[in-house]
This record gives sequence, structure tokens and C-alpha cells, in this order.
Amino acid sequence: MIKDILVHADGTKAGAQRITYALDLARRCHAVLNGLHVTPDPDVPPTYKPSMIERAVSDQEHRLAEDAKPAERNFAAAIAKRRVRTHWTSLQGAMVAQIRGAARTADLVVLGQYEWEGASERHPLSLAEAVALDCGRPVLAVPAGFSEARIRRTLIAWDGGREATRALHDALPLLEGTTAEIVAAAEKSDDVSLRSLSEHLYHHHVAVEGDIHICGRPTAQRLMERLRQKQFDLLVMGAYGHPAWLEFLFGGVTQTALLRSTVPVLVSH
Repeated sequence: MIKDILVHADGTKAGAQRITYALDLARRCHAVLNGLHVTPDPDVPPTYKPSMIERAVSDQEHRLAEDAKPAERNFAAAIAKRRVRTHWTSLQGAMVAQIRGAARTADLVVLGQYEWEGASERHPLSLAEAVALDCGRPVLAVPAGFSEARIRRTLIAWDGGREATRALHDALPLLEGTTAEIVAAAEKSDDVSLRSLSEHLYHHHVAVEGDIHICGRPTAQRLMERLRQKQFDLLVMGAYGHPAWLEFLFGGVTQTALLRSTVPVLVSH
């Protein structure tokens, strides 16, 4: 069951839409929505002259403090229109660490698709991936433009591993009464395991649509192709961790799917 949802709020238009999406999700799940804004510490590039660092830090602190105000206004404006139990928190510090800490007592964490903590040289992972890989809770990355949490058809990436299993079961409360299509990895799939998977979903009132698509491995490219070919409302997949330098240089299935997906993505690690 999903009873506590955490959403990271900011002052952007996409951030306001994300709050509305999370509110709609909380209403459908009869859950409490916890809004959180994290004001990061100033991050001055090393190219600044020593004599300019103090001024640059001061300017950043002022800008970051001003950025926090519209985030709280967006949250207040959204909850005024919905009958959902809510709570608001403002924190300061490292964004990943603060969100990760707050996520420990949440059933689901809602983040933006293109949120980053800072410069990619120092933070090569997107905020959603960095949080998902270390918070122990499912993360739902929402692209800009989504404000209604209506889930009818889901694409599930399945390889039978721990991460995919965790993601599937974390998503089940959202999938009840819906249909799903499965893309499975050939090397880890057989008729017995896939039949068991379909029956398990059926027991949770999730109807598997059509035949299970079996491929060499459910790569990000294949998943994106399936999303383009049919109308889905959600992508469910495991979050696979790689060394930060490897993700930065070559990307990964998790990172690519999170950044390129045209629908919200639920990932678990």
C-alpha cells in the first residue's frame, strides 16, 4: 500500500505540474503528500578568481533563497484545490542526501525527469537516479507536462533479477485494475517463469496485454521504441547501478530511460 508520498518541489512550471501529479496520485491512493524543497549549498566553479569567490557565494545564496519561495507558493496553490492531507518541509544542504533522508519514511518518491543537483562534472547522475540508487525506496520520475496521475496501461521491463522484481512489486499498488505489457530479457526468461509472472500479475488484478515481448535484453533503446509505438502511462523498471564515471562517459539503461522516457518512470534498486 502507498500511504506516504514525497514530492520534491521547485518553482518551475514543470515543478508545479509535478506537484499536481503527486497530489492526484495521493488522492487516488488515499495517501498523505509530503512536499519538500531543498535549497542546495552554493557551488562556485573552480574557475573563479580567489578574490571573487566570497561575492559569488553571496550572490548564489541570495538566488537560491529566492528560488525557494515560488516552490512553496506552487505547493500551497496546488493543495488549496485538493482535499488531500499534506505536509511541507524546507531543508538546506546536499539535495541527494536531504531527499534520500526524507525518503526513508516514504512509500514513494516523486521527482522531476530533468532535475540535477549541480554541475555534471561533480554530479554525473540525474537527481532521480542518484536518489533511487541509494534511498531504498521506489522513485517515480515525472516528465514535464504531466499533471494527472491516471495509470491505465503500463510497460514493464523484466529480466527476473532483484532490481526488476523490486520495481514490479513496488509498482503493484499503482497497477491494480490496469493492463500491462512486458518486455523480457531472453537469457533470463523461459515459458515457466513468464507464465508465473503473468499469473502473479493476474492475482493482483493486472491484465497482461498480448504476448510477452522477449529480446536479448530490455535496453533503453528498445523500451523507448515500445513507448513510441503504443500509448502507455507508466514505465516500470529496475534501477541498475554502475560506477559514476561509467555512467558519465557512456550512460546506462537506467539513466537513459529516465532522461528519454516520454512517460513517468518508476524505478527501484
